[in-house]
Parts: sequence; structure tokens; C-alpha cells
Amino acid sequence: MTKRRAPKGRDRDRVDRRAVVDVLLARAHRGALSQAEGALLGEHMREEQRVADESRRAMAGTTQALARHRAAADAAIVEAEQRAAQAEARAKEAQRVAAEQRAAVDRILALVDRHDVVPAAAVWAAVDADPVEHRKADDRARRWKDDQAAERTAVYRVRVLAQRMRAGSPQGAAAIYADRIEQALANDSRALDADTAIRAQFLAAADSTEARLAEQQRDHDIALATAKQNADRHYADHRAACRTIAEMHQAATGRTGMGPIRGVVEDVADVRARAQATEQQLATVRAALPTEPRPRVGVPTDLAYANGRHDLAERVRHVLDAQPDTAKEHPTS
Repeated sequence: MTKRRAPKGRDRDRVDRRAVVDVLLARAHRGALSQAEGALLGEHMREEQRVADESRRAMAGTTQALARHRAAADAAIVEAEQRAAQAEARAKEAQRVAAEQRAAVDRILALVDRHDVVPAAAVWAAVDADPVEHRKADDRARRWKDDQAAERTAVYRVRVLAQRMRAGSPQGAAAIYADRIEQALANDSRALDADTAIRAQFLAAADSTEARLAEQQRDHDIALATAKQNADRHYADHRAACRTIAEMHQAATGRTGMGPIRGVVEDVADVRARAQATEQQLATVRAALPTEPRPRVGVPTDLAYANGRHDLAERVRHVLDAQPDTAKEHPTS
């Protein structure tokens, strides 16, 4: 069996007042209600109307504050969505640039690995690539240039040798060998030009519009999936933070299903101030009360106390009038 806690403060007054109203209504139904009891019943009914009007005013203020906070929350959500869209656009751009750089480095390294010679222009096309990969491509291009210089030096020496052979024997076999050497060098030059054309075709295929569009589409799909995942995570974090703040506000203020009136911190401070003011007022009233038993309200013989003519009621009213009106400073919900 659960024990119910005794009412305190205004709740106790309301319980007492309604008990008196029930007794007076019962007497009115029996036709035994006196004029003084009728006046007491009217006073209690007016008090109930005043409390109801006060509650309606407080509820109206709470509704207006809730509407303002809802509008502020909607604006915050719109701003968060705009920031998420901007972050998604920046992420897409960064991923697109990084993908282009990685693709350029991969193409250059693949060409260098497949062939012995690579034009320097293909290497320097990846100037914005990753520093480590760029150094690798630069080293290979430098070695290619050194090899080309050595080959040109060797060809020059062979040409000089052929000229000397022709000069030494213009009509002999040396001249014939010199002609063949120059012809061979000419053939090698043509072969080198054909090989360069083949490499140019490979580079053109790697840099074609179809290849770039395929890479861009793949990067776009990856960036879009990542942005959607980030947006879902940010939305879940936002909802969790809102629920946490609502639970903290409910635990601090005791309001259920309502948002902050002036703000979470201000509402908690208001509740604490009202509680302290109520405790101080209750302590002052208890100090002013006498030690004799309290008369029973509602009994016909004690109507003097109910109408405010009892000395105990006069002392309580004097103490309450001396206290600040905390109900007006901090309206209760």
C-alpha cells in the first residue's frame, strides 16, 4: 500500500477550501445552508475563479514562449541544413580535385612502369599531385633525361666516326660503312618518332573525355554517399541534443511536454527562486502561528475564523501582507 504525501503550501489551501465547499454544498442540498454559510461558499467560489484565471494567464504566457522557442528551433534547423549543404559542396570539390591529382599520378606512374622512356611533359602534368608521388615521378623523369642525353652523345660520336671514315677513304669500303651508319641512325630516329607517337596515343586515351567523365562520376557517387552519411549523422546528433536538453529542462522545472519559457537556465533559476521564496514565506507564517490547536474550518461554530475575524487569521494575514508578492514576480504554471 503506497503512502500519499501530505499537500503543502497552496495545494493544502486548495484542498482545505474544496473540503469546505463540499461540506457547504452538502448542506445546501439538504436545505440547511445559513446566510453566513452561503457567504462563505461564495467567497470560496470566487477564490477558485481567481486561481483558475491566474492559471489560464500563466498557461497563455507559456504557450507564447513555446511558440517563440519553436520558431527559433526551426530557424536553427534551417541554418544547420544550409551549413550541411555548404559542407557537402566543399567536400565534393575537395574530393574532385584530389581524385584528379591521384588519377594524374597513377597514369604517369603506369606509363613509366610500362615503358623505358616517358616525355617530361607527361610527368610535369601532375604538378599538383601528392608530394611523395610527385617526387617519384620527378626522379624517373630526371633519369629519362639523363638517359636521353647519354644516347644523344653516343649518336654524336657515331656520326663523327662516320664522317672520319668517309674522309679517310672517300671511295673505299669505309665510305660505304659510313653511309650505312648514317642510314641506320636515320632509321633509329624514325623509329623513335613512331614510338613517341604511340606513347602520345596512350596519353590521349588516358586523358580522353570518356575516361575523365567516368572518373568524375565515380568520385561524385562516393562524395554523395559520404555527404548523405554525414548529414544523417549530424541530424541524429541534433535530435539527441534536443532530447537531452528537453529532459534536463523537465527534470529541473517539473514541466512535462512544454519547452523553456525564458530559457533553460532562466527557467531553472525561476523555479529555484520561487521555491526559496515559498519556503521563506512558510517559515515566517509558521513562526507567527500560536501553539494552540487550529479551529476546524467549515463548522458553523467556527464561522468567525472562516470570515477572517479570528485572532489567528488576523496574525496570518498580517504576516502574509508583510511578505513580497512572489506569485506576481514568478507566475507558476
